[in-house]
Amino acid sequence: MTRFIREQITGDTTTVTSTASTETDPLEQLEKLGELRDNGVLSEEEFEEKKADLLDEI
Repeated sequence: MTRFIREQITGDTTTVTSTASTETDPLEQLEKLGELRDNGVLSEEEFEEKKADLLDEI
């Protein structure tokens, strides 16, 4: 039982870590912002503002 709990905790931590690192990659965030713009969620102005912020991080 203890082994199962440890495996679950380790597995969850790995998932959270990989998700967090994906979200912090500026290029991937830029791609997501482009999709949001293309789908009408973000205006062109909002996209350009966020794009400039992300490019400053690179």
